[in-house]
Amino acid sequence: MFIFVNTTRRCVKIVPVQRRQCIMDELYAQQIVTVQALAEKLQVAPMTIRRDLHVLEQQGLVKKSHGGAVLAESSVQEAAYHNRQQVHRKEKQKIAAAALAEIDDAMCLYLDAGTTNYELAFLMARKKWNTLTVVTNDLVIAQTLAAAQGMTVILLGGKIDASSGAVCGPLATQMAGQFHFDICFLGTQSITPDWHIMTANAEKIAVKKTCMNGSDEVILLADRSKFRKHKIYTIASILDIDAVISDYLPTSQELALFEKHGLTFHHV
Repeated sequence: MFIFVNTTRRCVKIVPVQRRQCIMDELYAQQIVTVQALAEKLQVAPMTIRRDLHVLEQQGLVKKSHGGAVLAESSVQEAAYHNRQQVHRKEKQKIAAAALAEIDDAMCLYLDAGTTNYELAFLMARKKWNTLTVVTNDLVIAQTLAAAQGMTVILLGGKIDASSGAVCGPLATQMAGQFHFDICFLGTQSITPDWHIMTANAEKIAVKKTCMNGSDEVILLADRSKFRKHKIYTIASILDIDAVISDYLPTSQELALFEKHGLTFHHV
């Protein structure tokens, strides 16, 4: 566990592995770090930080820059769930609040794995429902919703991806195909400049597509950090879904394109 001093958010008295995790937390929160700032925050020598950054770079997690480091985002690997939770969390909470307004009692929903959908689940768990049914492949989301009043929660079965806490693979896909959803709240790791929704995990593709195909409406929840990036596998075109809720601000040309394809874009 990390020990934080609340007034300065410094991590103190931690072993190297914990110190490196603290560095990663700071990177996911700030996107860029400096050796000097980390040394002051962690109360260690700058040389210690440089050694930590070297180790993290060898692991493919960071890319050292002059006087600090940035995230080394991979197109073939997902970041850990805890780290992803720290990125643009306030924006994700705004997106979740807007998504919550789309939900009515008596619906059957699919909540895709991911930290933005987790924020939606967090809000849903604090409301009283009558007959809401939620299907998910996210272990954390399922646990968050398990005790919600008036809600039936169904967790897809199958292989658990350790890094993301998502259930995926053929068994999860087969089970997902048994449902009809009023809304599929879709998550993604990246949206390319030519509007493809992508993932780094091939085993998630079939689950996502099955739930999208079995839904009356597909709503993508994605904060602005997901836009104009690539991963290795394509899930679908953003132009083929019904709506997007995001803090990304489209240009007038992009809005015209969305309108042409019947895509509703909710900016929060």
